[in-house]
Amino acid sequence: MSAFFTSMTPAFLASALAMAFPMPFGQPVAPGSVVDPDGEIVDIDQDRAKRMTVPVSIEGKGPFSFVIDTGAERTVISRHIADRLALEGEDQAQLMSIAGTSMVDMVYVPRLTMGRKNYDGLISPVLAAQHIGADGILGLDGLQDQRILFDFVLNQIFIEDAEQQSSRPRSDEIVVTAKRRSGQLIFTDATISGIKVNVIIDTGAQISIGNKALQKKLRKRAKELGDDNLLIAVTGETLGVEFGRLREFRIGRARFASLLVAFADVPPFERFGLDNKPTLLMGMDLLRKFDQVAIDFPKRKIHFLIPNDTRPHFEAPKNSRIPS
Repeated sequence: MSAFFTSMTPAFLASALAMAFPMPFGQPVAPGSVVDPDGEIVDIDQDRAKRMTVPVSIEGKGPFSFVIDTGAERTVISRHIADRLALEGEDQAQLMSIAGTSMVDMVYVPRLTMGRKNYDGLISPVLAAQHIGADGILGLDGLQDQRILFDFVLNQIFIEDAEQQSSRPRSDEIVVTAKRRSGQLIFTDATISGIKVNVIIDTGAQISIGNKALQKKLRKRAKELGDDNLLIAVTGETLGVEFGRLREFRIGRARFASLLVAFADVPPFERFGLDNKPTLLMGMDLLRKFDQVAIDFPKRKIHFLIPNDTRPHFEAPKNSRIPS
């Protein structure tokens, strides 16, 4: 029996989710663009959790709105779409999400297309659309060979083959190198109140989630410094989740004076062997503080573009677009 992870945010962490309306297919990059003309720009939509959705087709039918989820190991199909397209069933498998584990139905997806990219022969779990917040989820099985650039200013996503040569990073970028665990990219070039933390980029999560090991470390640091404001609980504990406001979160030279996160020992931390190490699941609430975020899966590089309007929060920033 196979098992895999998807980072769907459960109801007790998310606002009400709604299916995103399909958008027109992406267009080739215009001449003179700052990105490689051989790549492609795909317009994106947002669901109510402010995650990114892109239009995809399955076997030429669609378009359907799929969430781009760098925290999901498998591409997911909604029950409605699987039934509508009469996709062939496969053996059930165990799915691990932030909310826990469960057995789910699986289907064979002959071909899924996003823009000009085709993904063939996917074995995908089937979930209710109201639990996904979209028609489906595009997971790591469709992203591993790609370089994905999320542009939060233009509301676009840029996709290119990772084999294409990229230019050298500029001084206006923050670039971190990640390690890979179960397909996930995890980096350590980050601190919270001086505590080194592991960070998992998760574009499918509405909010950022810290584990209990991080919470414990912060409480200990606050006691050592005599600083009661180092970690402030803002909602109390509900269904095993406690929200807190953190101080001094840094990624490279980027500094956030204050950050609201949820604390919970959710299954993904244990799956990646990080349940006893301070770790942050970095969701869309934090990613959107940057103008752009580019994820190069094969090279294990993550690029963050410093925004103009947060200049005081960064050390020696300059403004431009992330080159590709």
